[in-house]
Amino acid sequence: MSLDGPLFAFKPEVEASAAPAQQQWKILSVEDDAGYQASLLFALESLEVLGRKAQLLSAGSAFEATQIIAQNPDISVILLDVVMEDDEAGLRLIGTIRDVIGNAEVRIILLTGQPGMAPRDDVMQRYDIDDYWCKSELTNDHLLTILTSNIRTWDHLTQLTQARQGLQMVIDASESISSKRDLSSFTHAVLTEIGHILGVEKGGILCSLLQAESAADNAAILAATDDFRNLVGHTVKSIDSGELRQAFHEAARRREHCFINGYSLFYFSSSAVENQEYLVLIKTQRPLLDTEVNLLQVFSENISTGFTNVALYNRLTELAYSDPLLGIPNRNWLLRELGKMSQAQREQAELVVLEIDDFTDIGIAFGEPFCNDLLYCLHRQLVAALSRDIAIARIDRNSFALLACTSQSLDQAFFTQFLSQPLIIADAEHRIAATVTVVSLRLQANRKPDQILRLAESTVETAHKQKLAYLAYNPGFEQDIASRYALLSELRSALSLEQLYLELQPKVRLSDGKLIGFEALARWKHPNGQQIPPYQFISLAETSGLIGRLDQLILQQTCSALHSLKAAGIEVPIAFNVSSPDLIEPRFFNRMLSLIQEANISPNQLELEITETQAVKDYSRVSPHLRKLISLGMGVSIDDFGIGYSSLSHITDLAATTLKIDKSFIDRLGHSRADEQVVEMILRLGECFGFTIIAEGIETEPQRLTLQNRGCLQGQGYLFARPMSLPKAIEWARAQAS
Repeated sequence: MSLDGPLFAFKPEVEASAAPAQQQWKILSVEDDAGYQASLLFALESLEVLGRKAQLLSAGSAFEATQIIAQNPDISVILLDVVMEDDEAGLRLIGTIRDVIGNAEVRIILLTGQPGMAPRDDVMQRYDIDDYWCKSELTNDHLLTILTSNIRTWDHLTQLTQARQGLQMVIDASESISSKRDLSSFTHAVLTEIGHILGVEKGGILCSLLQAESAADNAAILAATDDFRNLVGHTVKSIDSGELRQAFHEAARRREHCFINGYSLFYFSSSAVENQEYLVLIKTQRPLLDTEVNLLQVFSENISTGFTNVALYNRLTELAYSDPLLGIPNRNWLLRELGKMSQAQREQAELVVLEIDDFTDIGIAFGEPFCNDLLYCLHRQLVAALSRDIAIARIDRNSFALLACTSQSLDQAFFTQFLSQPLIIADAEHRIAATVTVVSLRLQANRKPDQILRLAESTVETAHKQKLAYLAYNPGFEQDIASRYALLSELRSALSLEQLYLELQPKVRLSDGKLIGFEALARWKHPNGQQIPPYQFISLAETSGLIGRLDQLILQQTCSALHSLKAAGIEVPIAFNVSSPDLIEPRFFNRMLSLIQEANISPNQLELEITETQAVKDYSRVSPHLRKLISLGMGVSIDDFGIGYSSLSHITDLAATTLKIDKSFIDRLGHSRADEQVVEMILRLGECFGFTIIAEGIETEPQRLTLQNRGCLQGQGYLFARPMSLPKAIEWARAQAS
């Protein structure tokens, strides 16, 4: 890589506002939620600070972020999610940035969707960060204000740092060689400057010296001037002068600076970084003065440092664009290649992302060495199965990207067949599941490389949600992202204005339909009159950190509904649902009990509902809190029982009072003997371990009779009543009682 222009020049001082239009502030988002990444990109389109736009870089893990930060020292602000690969991945990355990479200027803003995982005051004191925000607190305007302030701060700090480094460079470095980053331009600059120092008009050779003394004749000549220019690209044995070759051999033997028979030879080594040694030979027509020798010896210190710096730079470049484990191109390389592609090339190309499913679980089960072997083996099989002109890059811990021509038929049939082949690891066959997505670059004419890659990774997330092994991107996905971002803003506003409300669905005794309780269900009616499905806004609240506010609002409304029911002479408990993020938030249960106490509600008037998966996944953390609620008189119901992954060891000690048979089993009663047996098994479990059993989703009289005949006493569903508003629930309850 050659560098054009002057060898060294001071950078002119300019006002930040006068920066060239093409320069952009770099903002790095470290976030494992691709949907939130896409929302940030959408939000930052309007950001402009000191006349410059912002460029959003993104990383889905601390591992990926480390590479991006090393490759982009001019990142101004990092938006860092606390919880990624594990609960402290974000906090460890702070130490890597400050202490390992040594970047003291970049502004770090911690973001969290689970504020209890890393308390603000503790984190601000322990870590070198600049701000800490909960995602749910960041409105669009607030986010832009925070970024503007931190970008200005980074700009001032960077200007001070650059000024200090410039002074140090003037003092310690040679102007002509300090700007050279590749070996060819550096060696030519060294020869030129030595010639200037000594006034040499003829001679000067730079060669790479092999380790063995006997191989000195085979050392390649990298650069030469004047009389020796025609020797570039040849070896020392091509030199006609035996006297000159003898001088080379002597310097190679000594491995030190030598002055022999009118030749000055300087020895340099970069062995600390790479296994390379260099000799610079200078031929002069006159003996060197002592002052010139001293000057060359001083200058040689800068040359020695320069060789090491070139080696370091080459090594860093290799690390920046090469995966250290597999030795293949990495994410940075892929982005660079996408940026180099012309529009004509994009018309004929597609980007494929292959992500290994359940990679974290594989690592837990078999260990990191096995995961490394798996990646090696999968890469080998990709190379064997694909055409040689298809580029393969590792873009994440468990992801590969393929850059290929559209004519090469990397379709679903190809990957189905490819993934059906076992991987041979330690003489044993292993099969993996993977998710594959394809993005046609023809559809991305105006996209930047990082935007294209983010779209491909967002498509992987979409495939996961749809439980698809293969998914081709289509432009409709972008509209989904924009709609999701708009809905997030509206949800934040709806929570602030308490526009969400609850509906109550009765629970009844199956024998006579008598009311025994209600379940509170969250509802959201958009100002435009559209009813937003719960699965949409609840999942959005969970991923954006708003779920805590939503759960709190529904609990408040549940307590209020209890008072209204009591005033109407209806005294039955109400069940309310709690999401996974709240269950593992350390302070959630205390806040919930305080709210219930403030509302003057007895715990036995409430029942907390969680899914089977939630109850078992974080069993050791959640179970003590659930037992405390039960001891206070509150019911704990396990929703969707039978479709999760309970183990018998947990069922025998499950912190719950009620098991709810999932609707999917009820739907198939009378049609599937297997599902009927599952229902019977759950009923027997309830009888054996003292759980109350309730069937949900009962829609027909035959279903009710079948359940009642098998010993199920309670249920809910459209057969009895649909979810309804509080006033209608009161009317319904009174009608039932009469």
